[in-house]
Amino acid sequence: MENDNKMLIAKIMDKIKFSETRNQITNSEFLNEYQIMIIEKELLKTNKENYFFEGGYDNAESKIFIAYPEKLSEEIAKNQAKNILKAIKIEVPNEIQGKLKHRDYLGTAMSFGLERDRIGDIIVYNDLAYIIVLAENAKYIKNSFEFEKRFKKAKISIIDINEIQTKPIEFEEINISVNSIRLDSVISEVLHTSRKIAQELLENEKISINYLIETKSSKTVKEKDILIIRGNGKYIINEFLGKNKKGKELIQIKKYTT
Repeated sequence: MENDNKMLIAKIMDKIKFSETRNQITNSEFLNEYQIMIIEKELLKTNKENYFFEGGYDNAESKIFIAYPEKLSEEIAKNQAKNILKAIKIEVPNEIQGKLKHRDYLGTAMSFGLERDRIGDIIVYNDLAYIIVLAENAKYIKNSFEFEKRFKKAKISIIDINEIQTKPIEFEEINISVNSIRLDSVISEVLHTSRKIAQELLENEKISINYLIETKSSKTVKEKDILIIRGNGKYIINEFLGKNKKGKELIQIKKYTT
């Protein structure tokens, strides 16, 4: 993991250097929230200012890093993001409306031979979906979807990111009671499984806290921690509600549903 972080930072510094020496806007591939956190933490140590992250819409999780030369204002640079990112808009026919989930769109897109970092967020509604992509890949992805059997009757187009219709983040509230606020105990209650299975998930690096992989069962959770259980979703440890009559800790958890 440490070597991966060093390579990531090196790539970002190369982007910044290229922008400074060539007086051009340059960008990375899509980054996940953990990678963004690592980059932001590192760049806080420097005097670099001419950069920002862009995911195509407010509250995007996957974003690209964009560096721009000093001769440009941030406003002008951000306006150019529409030339770097595009969205594939897929309007599905009546017979499959509401039947396709995020994993269906992502799985189809990944079957085209692209790396995961070429595809950003996917916003899914009952009747349509937006897949945010690098502009250079947009035509290929659009054409590939058109050849897929389940999308034969869909209307597929490439649009600018400012045409994306976003929706607010939705959560499902879950209240759990635990003997302790150890991570394995919380995972066990959230998934309705045994502590042993929760510990195995930790040992197999399936758990992240605040976008950092965590393997210690004894780690304690805090309010507002972001818990990601690979294959089972993303959660916020929202609030400790006190203890119940049996002395167990009551915790309100919010699960991301969109």
